[in-house]
Amino acid sequence: MKYIRLLLIIITLSLSSCENYFDLERPPQNPWTTIDEFERVPIGLYASVYSGHHWNIPYVNYAIFKNSMGDDVNWVSDPSWGYWRNTKEHNTWSKRNFNLLYRTISSANNALEFIADNNGDPFPGASDENKRNNFDRIVGEIYFMRGMAYYYLQTFYGHAYSPSGNNNTPDLPLRLTYPNSLEEAKSPETGTTQQIFDLILSDFKKATELLPDKYLEGVHHQSYSVRANKFAAKAMLMKVHFSRGEYTDALSLCNEIIDQNGGEYDLSEDPIEAFNKVGLERGRETIFYIPFYDITLATPHHFSVINHTYENNLMCSWTENRMSNTLINKLNWLKTPNSILFNIEARRDKRFQQLMAVRYPADKASGNMDVDSRVEIQDVTTVWPFKYYKSAELFFTNVPLIRLGEIQLTRSILRFKNGDLTGSASDLNKVRQRSWDETVGGAFVEISTGDLTEDLIHTERMVEMFGEPDRVDYLRSLKMNIPPGDREGFATEPYDSESFVWAIPTEESIYNENL
Repeated sequence: MKYIRLLLIIITLSLSSCENYFDLERPPQNPWTTIDEFERVPIGLYASVYSGHHWNIPYVNYAIFKNSMGDDVNWVSDPSWGYWRNTKEHNTWSKRNFNLLYRTISSANNALEFIADNNGDPFPGASDENKRNNFDRIVGEIYFMRGMAYYYLQTFYGHAYSPSGNNNTPDLPLRLTYPNSLEEAKSPETGTTQQIFDLILSDFKKATELLPDKYLEGVHHQSYSVRANKFAAKAMLMKVHFSRGEYTDALSLCNEIIDQNGGEYDLSEDPIEAFNKVGLERGRETIFYIPFYDITLATPHHFSVINHTYENNLMCSWTENRMSNTLINKLNWLKTPNSILFNIEARRDKRFQQLMAVRYPADKASGNMDVDSRVEIQDVTTVWPFKYYKSAELFFTNVPLIRLGEIQLTRSILRFKNGDLTGSASDLNKVRQRSWDETVGGAFVEISTGDLTEDLIHTERMVEMFGEPDRVDYLRSLKMNIPPGDREGFATEPYDSESFVWAIPTEESIYNENL
């Protein structure tokens, strides 16, 4: 039966279990008979996207590719991660992500069919309280994770959404049911840009309706404490509306997340506090994170490709991307090109102090100054992301995926576009003030509404989200052209350019009769 097949997948994902995140016992070899057994479904779905062995973690690979394509980064040596936007060239990691994410979708579809086949009530003997607190919540998580899988697929392999276009380009296999035969598996409908985005929007809406505001000890299963809640679902729903150019809806959701979160999330802590947590602890701004404190998740993962250090706080020769000279110059951070002296604009910024690292030219470094050994960059001053492995536990440091800083800056640009300059400046200044070190820069200086520009908001976001997979999708969401950054011979690309649409793996084209 199809449920047995899904159970085999979930068993495989769940065997490497650990307390709190993967803490369930080996399931029986039969369909779910209780709500506690059904808890294995979201556990398997999260594991499918956010865990794996080395290069087999879909989100980590997605983040590296996405980060590499922005104009805010330069790249050292390895072209395979997409710095040159060679999106039509297949490689091992892009193909692997496609397959792993569709595995997640198939598992989610199987569980949803199980519910539908039982008229929406597969556990009639469960109490109403248990259904409300746990069954409904599990269903919400299933929709959330199917939405996440399709979101990662569409924003990587699919076309950007055009508010004024027909969005009828065939993009991805549209799988809404678990295939019951080889023929069904070989011939799924190919969803258009519109259809895939509509499905993602629908999934996150359902998740928002079903998920609780937060984990409640003694009410929810303990493994739920590190998984998505209603505010994570609202954040993703907001990002989908934003990517579709539906700015009124996106703004409304930003307001709910920022102003109606019951005091759970704020910007009261230093920037590093979102990135240095292990265990169940989270930063005050962190809405959703990967709990890499679980040893089964951190095996080790390869955020090292976009992080200054690998282990033991040493420089990592695998680290490929640094801040582009284009962005450094825009920020006015260096006294002169290749100088080792940083201006006050950099030195007073806690993000520069806490979440970035500098490597200096070999002929100018002294004392404890880091120098990169690679010939290509050993004679220049370079700035690197240093957001990951920020705790003493290195690989076991949790990784935030949704932060309030991002939501605050999204609301800032949406308010600006809506003509609310006072609100826009307020949001921008909250992010700036949180990162302003008065011991270096003196009293905080606000951006007034008279000085506020759209470009100031864009630039602030480039610093806030540096090293995270944001820049290209942010510009695509605003329907703005995407600059080349430091890429020689490259031109500015429109947001809907094919340069940001990765080719579907050849194997899928061979076996899928509708591609």
